[in-house]
Amino acid sequence: AGCIWSKLGAALLVPVTGVVGRAVTLGADVPPGFQVRDAIWRYLAPAEELVATYFRGSAETLYQSRFYGRSRLHGNLTLEISPVELGDSGTFSALLVNTRGQTETRVLHLAVYEVVSRLTLQVFTSESSRSGSARVCEVFLTCVAAGGTNVTYSWDRTDGEVLSMDKHSLFEAGLVLWAKLDPSDRQVSYTCTAANAVSRELATIAPWEHCQREAGMSCFTHLPCPAQCPATWHEPMAQLSAARRQCPGDGFCGRAFTFDTRFATM
Repeated sequence: AGCIWSKLGAALLVPVTGVVGRAVTLGADVPPGFQVRDAIWRYLAPAEELVATYFRGSAETLYQSRFYGRSRLHGNLTLEISPVELGDSGTFSALLVNTRGQTETRVLHLAVYEVVSRLTLQVFTSESSRSGSARVCEVFLTCVAAGGTNVTYSWDRTDGEVLSMDKHSLFEAGLVLWAKLDPSDRQVSYTCTAANAVSRELATIAPWEHCQREAGMSCFTHLPCPAQCPATWHEPMAQLSAARRQCPGDGFCGRAFTFDTRFATM
């Protein structure tokens, strides 16, 4: 065992990416001329388990592990897991023994992701100042994916202009975009991109139309709101938090837009 673990420590760690619900293959990468007599596939972390073996021409995968019934050993000693589950992430090793008793070790780290799906955009608006027709409108755009793991969020203007720091701020690791708009921004749209290592989804919205409201109105309501939404705020995140607190549960102050991202504006 000590010799095996010393070889594992020296082996190159190969990254492999899997998607929940799909198949993933872990390659043994047998060297040319290396005539394999035996092979042992193990799941090392977070807990060690025997997954598959190959002894003198006979393959076996019916071991009591988390992969029982989902593993298959191919003729080239590639290990296939199907369907992959989120909890399958971890480190695998393949110990190869040739007909001369020489060994080769492969170590692979499987990272499993859930595909990003169904983005929800929410709009919170407040009028920060009014001077005749030159109205300034502050908006918060929130973007949340219903599905997906290790999701990162980013925002862009669809006209290609860079988000200027004097009129835009990002909060909560990109889930929230604050923007200060004026009438010249009537046609401006913003796109939220939610992405991880295996997928990417986008949804787009034009926020200016949500600034069109009567004086004194501070927000649109998606569901009946039992309290008057605050008319003014002084600090961006305090403003957003106040709006969210007005209505219990899902009945927050703000108009919700849910996109099936297959049809969202790209």
